[in-house]
Amino acid sequence: MKIYAHQEDYELITELLNSYYKDELTLGQMLRIMRKDLLEMTQFDYAKLVGISRRSLCDLEQDKSHPTAHNLNAVFAPFGLKTGLISASPLLGVYANIKKSKH
Repeated sequence: MKIYAHQEDYELITELLNSYYKDELTLGQMLRIMRKDLLEMTQFDYAKLVGISRRSLCDLEQDKSHPTAHNLNAVFAPFGLKTGLISASPLLGVYANIKKSKH
């Protein structure tokens, strides 16, 4: 999928991601802000762009669904984002560092 966000948009995207990581925003809130503020698209047009139903997009933006990784990748791809794993615990980072130092 083509990335529709522009280079200057990445400052806002980074701020939104940081707010999400701090539990200040939900995925749905973040997606809605990016869709409206960066791409200035309606739910109907954006859903068509990413290949999901408008109802699915609406539910996702309102945090009423449990989206699959496939759908998350689809809706965030225009912003150059995809799903992944991040450490939810500082202990995991310590564990990773211990494993590295043993090699």
